Amino acid sequence: MSAPEAVAEDLVSVRRRIGARLAAVGRTTAILSGKGGVGKSAVTVNLALALARGGARVGILDADLQGPSVAKMLGLRGQPLRVTPDGLRPAPGPCDLRVQSLDFFLQGAQALVLEGDAGEGVPLRSALEEAVLADLLGETVWGELDHLLIDLPPGAERLPALARLVPGLAGGVAVTIPTEVALLAVERSIRRAHELAIPLVGLVANMTGVVCGACGAESPLFQEAPVERLARETDLPLLARIPFDARIAAAADAGRPFVELAGAASPAARAFDQLASRVACFDPERAREGW
Repeated sequence: MSAPEAVAEDLVSVRRRIGARLAAVGRTTAILSGKGGVGKSAVTVNLALALARGGARVGILDADLQGPSVAKMLGLRGQPLRVTPDGLRPAPGPCDLRVQSLDFFLQGAQALVLEGDAGEGVPLRSALEEAVLADLLGETVWGELDHLLIDLPPGAERLPALARLVPGLAGGVAVTIPTEVALLAVERSIRRAHELAIPLVGLVANMTGVVCGACGAESPLFQEAPVERLARETDLPLLARIPFDARIAAAADAGRPFVELAGAASPAARAFDQLASRVACFDPERAREGW
C-alpha cells in the first residue's frame, strides 16, 4: 500500500471513530476567527451557557491546544482526568455543560510540546496537532447532546482541518471585532470555508461598543469598521452585535457565568441570547442546498 493510500485509510478509521462518539450529538458547530484577540473563547463559553439556559444539552471542546482557556473561564482548571473503561469523561461545568480540554492533561502553566526537545518534530507539527485533536474528539464520551461547540484557535486553515475529522460538521460561527485588521483576517477564514463548501451559520461582531456601568448606555469603543459590509460581501447573516462589557472578562477570570455577574437583562447577555437563538435555528442542510 502506498503512503497516500495508508494516510487515506487511516483518516477513514479516525472519522469512523469520531463519528461513533458523536452519534448522539445533534449538532457540532465550530467557533472560528481569522485572528486572535477577538474574544472568540468568551463568545464560545457564553453562547454555550445561553444555549444551556434555554434548555439545551451542550458540550464544549477547547480545540486550542497551545492556549486552552475554556477551563479557566468556567472555573474548571485542576479538574482530575475522568478516565473510564468506555473512554474519557468530559468535566461537568455550570448549567450542566460537558467540557473537554487539553488543559486537563497539562500541569499548571505547562506548554504542549509536540516537536521534541531538539525540534525534530517541527515538520510533523500539523499532523501531530491533528492527531491530538482527533483523540480529544474520538476518545471523549460525549453522550447525548443537542449542541457540541468546538472553540478553534485562530487561522484560516483551522476549520478545514476540523472538517476533515468530523463527519457531518454542522458549520461554523465566525467571530470578529469591528476593526479593519480583524475583518481582513476573518474574511480569509470565511472565504476558505466557502471554497470548501463548509456551511457557516453567520458572523458575530464582538466588542461593538462599551456599556456604561452606571446608566447602561452604549457608546463606541473605537472607530468601527463596517462589519455589515463584510457580512453582505460574504453572503452571511450578522448573527449578533455584542457590546464590550468589562464584566465578561471579570466573569471569565473568576470562572463564573457572565450572567451571574451582569444579570440576564444586560445588553451583552441579551446579545448572547440572540446569538443562541440564531445558532439553534440554523439548518445546515438548507444551507448546503443553497450552494
